[in-house]
Parts: sequence; structure tokens; C-alpha cells
Amino acid sequence: MVKAIVTRNRYQTELDHCEQARHNVTVMQQGVFCYREGQLCAGEVPLRDIANQTVTPFYVYSVDAVINRFQELEGELASTRHLTCVALKANYQPALIRPLKEMGAGVEVVSGGELSLALALGFAPEHIVFSGVGKSRWELEAGLAAKVRLFLVESAGELRLLESLCGRMSRRARVALRINPDIDPKTHRHMATGISTAKFGLDLDTAKRLYRCHRDFSHLDFVGIHSHIGSQITDIAPVMENATFLRELVVALSTEGVPILDIDVGGGLGIQYDKEETPSFKEYVKAIRVAISRENETLILEPGRALLGPVGALVVQVLYVKVLHGRLFAVVDAGMNDLLRPALYGAYHRIMPLADNDRPTVMLDVAGAACESSDIFARDRKLPHPKEGEFLAILDAGAYGYSMSSNYNLRPRPAEVTVQGRKYQLVRPAESPDGLVRRELLP
Repeated sequence: MVKAIVTRNRYQTELDHCEQARHNVTVMQQGVFCYREGQLCAGEVPLRDIANQTVTPFYVYSVDAVINRFQELEGELASTRHLTCVALKANYQPALIRPLKEMGAGVEVVSGGELSLALALGFAPEHIVFSGVGKSRWELEAGLAAKVRLFLVESAGELRLLESLCGRMSRRARVALRINPDIDPKTHRHMATGISTAKFGLDLDTAKRLYRCHRDFSHLDFVGIHSHIGSQITDIAPVMENATFLRELVVALSTEGVPILDIDVGGGLGIQYDKEETPSFKEYVKAIRVAISRENETLILEPGRALLGPVGALVVQVLYVKVLHGRLFAVVDAGMNDLLRPALYGAYHRIMPLADNDRPTVMLDVAGAACESSDIFARDRKLPHPKEGEFLAILDAGAYGYSMSSNYNLRPRPAEVTVQGRKYQLVRPAESPDGLVRRELLP
């Protein structure tokens, strides 16, 4: 155990947990990111090797790990008629999504852009579900032209518009109403989507009324039902409550002449960012399986974070180390434009040096480069004393990392690299300042 040194007296009672953190990387990441011969690796590839060849910051993902996670989930679902639709909003990197498509995955899209990508990647229309609270006219038209499996409808107005577009385009559409069941998922308030104050879905009374008058929509087939209660859910109880709610509603609708075939329980299964206890895939599937009970029903689920979160990391370089009013800061070359979750949610991400060593640990803040006070990747974190120029890995960044990145401060978005076996590949080059400027200057 390495002895900790402290920068202020109030840290003197804290235990040194850096070694435990390193151990947890190996155990909790199931081999995705772990130390091998003193080097932090993605699978069998030392991240330092990639960092020496790639401009930081950059995202790195293990293709093998996402395949293994998908196979594990599918194994638990083997006895259930189902369609696992990967949520593109979590990560739309084709190098990660293509292998899952080849293994039978479907895809959940929430925009016309995501729909276009899904089609370009070769997803069959019957494997695409189209969700989103604010689908525009052109997006609905694109979904109809593509003949997607299911529209997850979130308002009466959307339902009427879809009916009108079907008539004009001589199409039929399969729909599922997204219901807001007012179930507390016990997650961050910004990730709760199924509570009464959320903007998503329809309340139960409105949904029942629309299902009862389904014959008034001559171009729509009311074949599905949907509820997604939130993201980063670590308590299995609300997941089962939501599945039970849907099951009971399906039974009630069948007695009123509305046979439901597709039951979409959403996604939201959390991962371990810090010390959370998270349900296993086995526990999760047991909970959602209660939503179906008939052979002709299909269970649809939409995992994103659970599949993709643990397989990615953001590699950054320490630019400066400074002490300010008694606090130690390591300023890195990434910012909230590269990884928004800490600034947006106060989210915790483990941070590890790329080289395992015996340097003494210190309490410090890892600060981003963007011009915002909230651009802090870690507060009061115990890490080996940083050196200017060294590399750090921000873990569990495979979901809602690059997909939420931006050009805030006119900062270029980072590169993306995949690792498979002993090889790594640049799959998306970093943007360049010149490229951003050319984009802004109209002829």
C-alpha cells in the first residue's frame, strides 16, 4: 500500500484507496481496462502505446468487451422472444455497432440522423424502433419511408400527424404509445424520465383513451406499448415495477380488443461508476421478463449504457499542475465539450494513470480546459502525484461520452480508437481547428 501525502490537514484522516481503486479496475471492469506489467491496458493493448501515436484527448473502446457484454445479455434472454435494440444515443460509433448488428441486435433511434445511420449500417427495418419526444414531420416521413418496425409515440398530436402522413404517403405504421407511469427510478433527477414532472410520454388516462379509439386511426396499427423510466438505474425494484405495470396494462387492453404484440420496457440499466451495487444481466432479465406472458409477444429492450459504458475510456494529458488557495489542481487537455457528464450530472468517473507506479498519492482536483467553473472531472480525488505531460484515463466513458460531445469554446471534438485483440485502429480522426473555422466561414 502506497502511503498518501496530503495537501491540507482536513485530508489527514482519509485512507489511501488508490491501490484499491486499481484493484477495482481489474475486478469491476472484467478485464476491459486493467494493469498489465505496470501499464494500463485496453484488453491486451497498453494505452500508452495508443497515446504515443494519437493526439489527446481521445476515446478508446474495446470491441471485444462490447461483444462479450452483448453475448452475456443475449444468453440470459435466450428462452425469451425478444429484440435487443442498442440505443444509438449512448454511442453511435459504427465500429462498435456493426458487430452487434451482425449478432442480431436491433437499434433504437431518436432522430432522423440516427435513423439514417442505422440504415447505412444495414439494420433491417424490422429491427429499428423510432423513439423521441419531439419527432419532426420530416423525421416521421423518413421513418415511414424506411418502414421501421415501431414508432414510439409520445403525444396525441404526434399520433394525429403520423396518421395524416400515412394517408398522404399511402403507408401504414406500427405504433406503440409511450406511457409515463410516474415510477421513481431512484436515479439522478435529470435521468428520471418516467416521473410525473418529466416531459416524456403520455399519462395513463390519455394513453388508455387513445388505445380505445384506435379504430379511428385507419392507417395505424396499435401493436405495441412502451415505457422507459430513466437511465443509470441501479435498483432493480423500479425496473420490475415498470414491467409489471406494462404487463397489467397489456392484459387490460386485450379485454378491450387491443391486442399488444410488442412490449418495449426501455433501457436504463446502470453500471458501476464508483461503488454502486448494480444488478447483473441475469437479475435485470428476470425483472423485465414479467412484462410478457404469451408466446406471440415480443419483449423489446433498449440498452445503451449497460452495453457500452464500461468498454470505453477518455485518455487525456496533464497540461499543468498548480496549487491554488491550498488546493492542488491537475489541468488536463480535455474539457466538458469532450465529456459532459461530470459537469452536467456531477457524475463520478474513475481516473487512472496509464503507468502503475509507486509515487505517493495526493488529494487533488482534475480540471478540464473549458472556460466553465463546472468543468471539473474529479473533486477531492486521491491519485498518484501528477506530472505535467503524463497521461490519465477517465474510465466508463463508453456511453454518453463522444455522443454528447460538442464544439463549445470552438474546441475540436476528440478522436476515437478501437481495440480488438492485440490491435488498435483509429476509427474517427480528431477534428482540427482549421476544419472548424472553414465550417464557420461561408463563401
